[in-house]
Amino acid sequence: MFPRKLAGFHRIQIGGGKRKLPCLFRLLTVLIATVASAPSARAVAKDKLLLASDIHFNPMADAALVSSLEAADSTQWASILQRTSPGSFSPYGQDTNWWLLQSALDQMRKTLPHPAFVMITGDLLAHGFPQAFLNATHNKDPEHYRAFVLKTVEFLAFEFRKRFPGTKILITPGNNDEDCGDYSIQAGGVFLSDTAEVARELAGADAPFVSDWKALGSYNVPHPAVPGVRIISLNSIFFSNKYHATNFGEGCAPVESTAASDLLQWLQSSLAAAQQANQKVWLMFHIPPGIDGYATINNHSAQPEATGPSAGNSCANSIVPMWAPTWTAQFDGLLETYQHTVLASFAGHTHTDDFRLVSAAGVGVNEAFVLVDPPVSPVYGQNPSFRVVTFRSDGSLADQSTYYLTNLKQASGKVRGRWKKEYTFTREWSAPRLDLASLGTIYSQIQATKTARDQWLKLYNLSSSAAKIPPDSVRGLSCAIGPLDVAAYEKCYCQPESDPGGSGAKP
Repeated sequence: MFPRKLAGFHRIQIGGGKRKLPCLFRLLTVLIATVASAPSARAVAKDKLLLASDIHFNPMADAALVSSLEAADSTQWASILQRTSPGSFSPYGQDTNWWLLQSALDQMRKTLPHPAFVMITGDLLAHGFPQAFLNATHNKDPEHYRAFVLKTVEFLAFEFRKRFPGTKILITPGNNDEDCGDYSIQAGGVFLSDTAEVARELAGADAPFVSDWKALGSYNVPHPAVPGVRIISLNSIFFSNKYHATNFGEGCAPVESTAASDLLQWLQSSLAAAQQANQKVWLMFHIPPGIDGYATINNHSAQPEATGPSAGNSCANSIVPMWAPTWTAQFDGLLETYQHTVLASFAGHTHTDDFRLVSAAGVGVNEAFVLVDPPVSPVYGQNPSFRVVTFRSDGSLADQSTYYLTNLKQASGKVRGRWKKEYTFTREWSAPRLDLASLGTIYSQIQATKTARDQWLKLYNLSSSAAKIPPDSVRGLSCAIGPLDVAAYEKCYCQPESDPGGSGAKP
């Protein structure tokens, strides 16, 4: 059934007035068209989900259009954005403009017209969104900026809904999804309050969804296609090593926060309830646990070369955790306790095609896995991409295929983007299925042989030649797959390496 209200058609208080709803005729036209094009039950791919991450849409890529976007309802943005100049897709090093967004969404629809559901693992907004708005408008009124942020979220919801009518679309906040800027989302704050109804409408969820979203940017809903399985979405920004809560109502001033501990308590309660009910769980969040391999190798390379006993200390001091270690340890403990309840986890954030193996600190026995989803945005040099994940009737994962844009440099509003399937997991890795055992075997192969490392690195960067990684840095990235705690990662990355695979070279 279609949600009670279309995403983007509610009122918010701005500067003493209310934003007007679209005219009744336009609203009815959109509603009728959406319902008419909703898929029949027979047409739905009941065992496949569409997965996108790190969209990082920048509606201000053409600053000349921002005033028109501010004045228009989000349902009218597409016609305005058709005037975006230049007409080329966002190049490597920039976030997603209208031409790239339109092509990506159209390709998602073409690839899987009627998915069982859609999952978006965070970062709807472009990097540096507050500054980009200020540069384009020279408007320092925080309520005007707040309204523009909400319109952007509504617009993305509207564009997804147009292509996937009647399909449940689950989103989770990313570190850029906030009015006050990067890593600053406040539990119970303005951004979560403003976007709660949009997120609920997309998910087709009931009223309790709204209270959970407003409180912690998280929620717990039934799996849209598999009975007896629930999907728990966590706002993992609270766990980040960079998290700093700010209050929009106080000029984005820093505030104290217990959000991380509150969220872990909520997660534990949710997992316990699922276990008690003999239900299984999928987790979705934006920032994965573990080590930030990219930041670590950059830190390490920037330090003066050390020799002797100090060399190890130099490497250890370079390690950058994704989450604050205390939250990582508690999360790992929960996954160990509920390893027979949690079937799979999905994240984004790193702008790569990757995965994580979760084990209790110091034990080395894998308890769970996290699929790290590739980005739509090419800002870090990877090719724009998305995934189709196949699952079984018991909620376990069977396979996944990654699709990517092959002609980013040539594509434009007049030259169509060419997308193709990059690989299918079971074929690429000769694996029987997409599960913990297969991923553990692949990790062992990556650590052991140069051939497997090269294969993994190509997929990691979505076959992009623009994402340059020095050969001596690859181990810093691959070690981040397995050891999620700092001590175990240090043992993998900072110790002198032998060459067990006989490749004749270090990774």
